[in-house]
Amino acid sequence: RIYRIIFALSSLPLAVGVIAFYIAHRYDGLQLWTVQGIPGIHDLVYFVTFISFFFLYPATFNLLEVAAIKKPGFRIYETGITRITRHPQLWGQLMWCFSHALWTGTTLPIVATAGLMAHHFFGAWNGDRRLNDRYGKEWVDYANRTSIVPFAAML
Repeated sequence: RIYRIIFALSSLPLAVGVIAFYIAHRYDGLQLWTVQGIPGIHDLVYFVTFISFFFLYPATFNLLEVAAIKKPGFRIYETGITRITRHPQLWGQLMWCFSHALWTGTTLPIVATAGLMAHHFFGAWNGDRRLNDRYGKEWVDYANRTSIVPFAAML
C-alpha cells in the first residue's frame, strides 16, 4: 500500500510536467510537413483524437486503486472495448499520437510517438506473456477469443 501511495503522489505531478512540456514544445524541432491548410485535415485530426478517447478512457486504471484507497484487482472482460481489442490503450494511444504528429509535422511529436508506442507495444507483449505464465490454458483460451489487432477477433 505504501508503494502505491508513493507512486500516486509522484507519478501524477510528473505526468502533469511531461504534458506541460509537450504542449510548450510541440512545434519544436525540424518541420517535416505542414498539413494545416489542407481541407479536411483539421476535421480528421479532431475525429481521430475524439475516437482515441473511446479506447483510452475505458483502459485507464480505477482511480481509487491508483490512489491506494482500494487494493488493485484483476478484471478481465470480453465485452465492450475489449471485444474490439484486448489492448485498447495501445490503439487509443496510437490514434492520439498519429493525429498529433500529423497536425504538428515536427520531430518532437514523432520522437514522443516512437517512445510512447515502444512503451505500449512492450507493455502489451509483456502483459500477455505474464498472464499466459500465470493463467496458462485459461489465458490461451481468452487470447484466442480476443485479439490485439482491432476487430480481428470479431471477423
